[in-house]
Amino acid sequence: MIRNLLQKINSVILLFLFLFLFLLKGYTQEISLKEDLTLVDSALSEKAPNTVNRPYIFKDQKKTFKNSNPVSLFYGGSLFVYQNVFSQHLSASCLFEPSCSDFSKKAVKEFGLLKGTLLSFDRLSRCNRIAATDLKFHEIDPKTHRFHDAIKNYK
Repeated sequence: MIRNLLQKINSVILLFLFLFLFLLKGYTQEISLKEDLTLVDSALSEKAPNTVNRPYIFKDQKKTFKNSNPVSLFYGGSLFVYQNVFSQHLSASCLFEPSCSDFSKKAVKEFGLLKGTLLSFDRLSRCNRIAATDLKFHEIDPKTHRFHDAIKNYK
């Protein structure tokens, strides 16, 4: 007798569950693949990374030993490859303005390869979230939300 009662209760529950799920079909969202792909495409085109190629570090300078020796050529070439291939994907969360690679390029142009490289290493050691605790909030640019760290501060 109890077994029959449990079977009837189970069948009633299943019937109500089936009716409930059947009624929910009217409230589901229809899938329009073409509209969804158009929406995704427009969102991606708005937030496309800046793909402007940055120039070579010694592009507009006369050929001298300072900018045409093998060490300078290797440094300039590796910085060029980094800026045009990897930096567009990695520097989205950079704390500083100019970016570390732009800072390095300007430091080498301003102070030469040795001091510019040392300043670049110093900047890279400060380019992390732990070092952000020492930044003064009144020096952060409200438009870009980045800390302005100019080359002229290191003369």
